[in-house]
Amino acid sequence: MSNPLSSSDDDGISAIKMASHANCMDEIETNPTWIMGSKLLSEDQKQKKKREVCNCVGDNSPKVLSKEQLALAAIDPKAKATYGALAATKTTATCASEMLN
Repeated sequence: MSNPLSSSDDDGISAIKMASHANCMDEIETNPTWIMGSKLLSEDQKQKKKREVCNCVGDNSPKVLSKEQLALAAIDPKAKATYGALAATKTTATCASEMLN
């Protein structure tokens, strides 16, 4: 028997990955870990590292949310924005630390 939530889960994961990646790209410049870690980088290096950090954020964001939050994000644009921002907040510092070392 198939899980009726599985496509909703996949949709939620995709929605959160995109929302948290976008949130990261918008907010990373104000993240203390990013500010400290990127001080000595050239502008080109910063742009490359910014993409790496935000790709990491997008990939890891679904892991910090519940199945219910992911399912809701798949069907509710407000939930997608809220949970995307929450997930980005929870993962940005870790990803920035990893990518800047």
